[in-house]
Amino acid sequence: MPQHTAALSINCVEGWSSGDQAWAGVPLRDLARLAGVQHPASLLVESLQRRGGFRRSVLSAGQVMDPDALLALRVNGTDLSPDHGYPARVIVPASPGVHNTKWVARMTFGS
Repeated sequence: MPQHTAALSINCVEGWSSGDQAWAGVPLRDLARLAGVQHPASLLVESLQRRGGFRRSVLSAGQVMDPDALLALRVNGTDLSPDHGYPARVIVPASPGVHNTKWVARMTFGS
């Protein structure tokens, strides 16, 4: 699928921030359309992580439709590292870091 690059930061609720990085991947809105959901009401993102309160997140329609919201595969020109969520993670503008789910296993678009 066509890739999109967006300069986005990760802002942690614990007080640290990564600053802008060049994230590249497939826009979430394109994936929604591919799944047959033209106007998603929400997106449930589930991680391969087995435990923890942040192994699932729910994104709003506005977040899904933001042109810079991605299922990211690369950051700063290289494939994601395991620490960054290899093989894929969600990255959404202005979303707390804990909602940018790493190690994405499944995405379910609500209509």
